[in-house]
Amino acid sequence: MHTPTPIDDAAAIGELAAENPARIRLFERLRLDYCCGGGSSLSDACRRRGLDLAVVRAGIEAIDDVGGASPGPAPERDWRQAGLAEFCEHVVAVHHGYLRRELPRISELLATVVRVHGADCLDFEILERAFASLRGVLEEHIEEEEEAVFPSCVALERGEAAELSGATIEKHREEHEAVGTKLAALRILAGDYELSQALCSTHGALLQALLGLEGDLHKHIHEENNVLLPRASELIATTLAPTVALESNARL
Repeated sequence: MHTPTPIDDAAAIGELAAENPARIRLFERLRLDYCCGGGSSLSDACRRRGLDLAVVRAGIEAIDDVGGASPGPAPERDWRQAGLAEFCEHVVAVHHGYLRRELPRISELLATVVRVHGADCLDFEILERAFASLRGVLEEHIEEEEEAVFPSCVALERGEAAELSGATIEKHREEHEAVGTKLAALRILAGDYELSQALCSTHGALLQALLGLEGDLHKHIHEENNVLLPRASELIATTLAPTVALESNARL
């Protein structure tokens, strides 16, 4: 019988998600912030959500136990073990591709819902403006990643010169935090994505699309915040270390 490794209550929740991506489904169900708040310990994350730590820990261990069983579905990829070039290709193909497909579709669904129901419910127009703001931020963000951040990360891993600094990484994290805030606002404005409250089939499709967007963005941000950016920070530190040593020696 497979015996799961005991879960450390002080472990960062983002690291727990990175260790076994199968845990992400549970974190989403419990609405535990493993992406923007991935640096928080499991105990702190549970306390903020008012969840019983022992119960959540048991749930994680149950997932790990199933993951060790055979036969079963193939485990999700542990992206900490991949090279940065492959990782960045994954993010562009899976998460950026998802956004490029879904953002226009959600805009169209919103436009239809506003046209049909907007006169009776002004909240839909507010939701449409909030989504347009999120879409604008996301489209600009992924372009910057593909044109500058990702190529620089790959170059650093190859030992090549690249224009990437700790300040740039911090800016990226702050942009992720802003996206997380906008996502939370969308959920509130959309009535917590409660499908039983849908006014028509299009409204129902909109709620499902927004819920799917939230889930994919959580995973997207988690993979960057808790896998890519820490590795990029380490590479920057490694690159700067010889320069700092040379400057120190020159002063002696």
